[in-house]
Amino acid sequence: MTLLHWKANMAVGNAAIDGDHKRLIDLFNRLHFMALAGDDNLAVADVLEELLVYARVHFAREEAMMRRCAYPGLADHQRRHREFASRLRGFVADFHANPEAFDMAAFYDFLADWLLVHVLDEDMKLVPHLAAARSHALTCTG
Repeated sequence: MTLLHWKANMAVGNAAIDGDHKRLIDLFNRLHFMALAGDDNLAVADVLEELLVYARVHFAREEAMMRRCAYPGLADHQRRHREFASRLRGFVADFHANPEAFDMAAFYDFLADWLLVHVLDEDMKLVPHLAAARSHALTCTG
């Protein structure tokens, strides 16, 4: 289990979306440190719940921006968000059901893979649409 680090190549060029991605990485890293420090299950559960809530906030912001920009891949992107949210809720439910048996390594792998692949692959598809909107003075940023 390794920490995630924000890098310039992860930026989509929208301050709100890039800030959300940084916050998601921060929450991931907090969970990592909490596990290493042996924090109590209640504290870990709180951060897991915060991650659930923040993912919803981020997805809503990102999808609203995509609608404003008439992003052609919106439906597929929304589907990917729903799939991630469903899996995340499953992990959190598993943690609540039996924290001692929770597979934190599998959770980290899932979350790290999703964050990196989604941001570096799926979210990068937004970059040309955001740039085009800026060049036409459209306000599809959020």
